[in-house]
Amino acid sequence: MSKAPHPLIADVAQIMLRATGAVLCVRRKPNTDLAPGQLTVVGGHLEGSEPLDRAARREAKEETGVRMSADQQEFGGLVHHHEPGGTDRITAVFVTQSWTGAPRNAEPDKHEGLFWVLMEKPPPDCHRYTVAIFHVLTRGPSYRALNWPTSGGAR
Repeated sequence: MSKAPHPLIADVAQIMLRATGAVLCVRRKPNTDLAPGQLTVVGGHLEGSEPLDRAARREAKEETGVRMSADQQEFGGLVHHHEPGGTDRITAVFVTQSWTGAPRNAEPDKHEGLFWVLMEKPPPDCHRYTVAIFHVLTRGPSYRALNWPTSGGAR
């Protein structure tokens, strides 16, 4: 007897990386459903059947106002978060070191601001999923499966 599949959410993350190792993050407003008050990488859900890299570029433009081309992106890895009895999330991570425009908080209704965060030393208010993405990029492997319990702290 086979079990019903868990719902799956497909996300993308666009890592905007400086030569110093700092990544552009957004601080979510305290009233948001996902990661309230925490720092997260730029990213979000796929829309329809759009390609992963295009979705990451779209999210970067929507959240920070910058533009980038597919040639400026590199695939960084996959993070699969499995919540026992809950929803699975799989995130395709893309990295870029160049873009057009100056980053700004293009979604002030969702974010308190933009912040440069060192991947090697994320602050304590970085969402644990963001920290996991940083770990994949700095230490590997390029695929990571996370099996956090559905209950517990925000990190």
